Amino acid sequence: MIATFFTKSTPIHYVFAFIYLFGLFLAHLNSNVFNFLIGAFSLFLLLASVLLAKFIISKNDLNKKNNYSLVAICFFIGLFMQEIFIFDDILIANIFLLLAIRKIYSIRNPININKKVFDASFWILISSVFYIPTLYFFIILFTALILYSHFNLKNLVVIISAILSATIFLYLMEVISSGYINIVDFTTVLFFDIPTLDYISSFDENILNISWSIKTIVFFSFLIPLIFIFIWNMFIKKNERRRTTTLIFLTTILALIIFISNLNSMAFVFLFFPLIIIFTSCVEQARSKRVKNLVLSIGLLSPYLLILF
Repeated sequence: MIATFFTKSTPIHYVFAFIYLFGLFLAHLNSNVFNFLIGAFSLFLLLASVLLAKFIISKNDLNKKNNYSLVAICFFIGLFMQEIFIFDDILIANIFLLLAIRKIYSIRNPININKKVFDASFWILISSVFYIPTLYFFIILFTALILYSHFNLKNLVVIISAILSATIFLYLMEVISSGYINIVDFTTVLFFDIPTLDYISSFDENILNISWSIKTIVFFSFLIPLIFIFIWNMFIKKNERRRTTTLIFLTTILALIIFISNLNSMAFVFLFFPLIIIFTSCVEQARSKRVKNLVLSIGLLSPYLLILF
């Protein structure tokens, strides 16, 4: 029944999603006006990034035309609803990162490759200003260029040009907002204070000392099987769009690394784009309606049930 309801895309699904998420928002809200304003603003940015993610998915035909993705959105936002009441720059970083991902995934179309590479590099660097680990998504850009046979000296020059352009833009913004700053000091802070080794170390520590809350257990219990099913259906079982599937899988891995390294933050937002694709693809590929209804029911019920714990 639930699967049938979400099979065809209709406006009523968005009304349902709004009521669903607003109910969770009220359930986690403290009786505080400031708390409400922060939460509402964070939720707005979160929904804006989700709409951008859905646009990228639709533009690149990564899922079929249905609204199973709304169940994924309700599940993942609902599960981490409590975190949105503490505003984090990660939300802004994620929007800029999605602008970069939009260009990266469109590289499969050989039109205007140089412009796409420039835009992707520029947006990744802007995103890193708000959250440094997003620089690791340059790996996705280079991987896409290699997979679609566009990795050459010309595109490397384009990437360097984009980095220089973004640096000049950020430097001018810094001068306008804070006054003169030495260009050498600014560049050093921007590029050479990236805590790569510390970040890897914190990732190892978080893996060993991960806090297995009920929310975390439900999240990973839902996520890991879906990833394996997705890989089996889209990469092993089928011989179609393996390059795109590789990009989705790599995006998921990088997002997971960032999320696990910073569990008590909004870092889960980096997982929205790949997980919407994976969740929707798995439901689409399921032949049994019972399985579809079960997965969708768990996705919708879990966030509300977890309020009790």
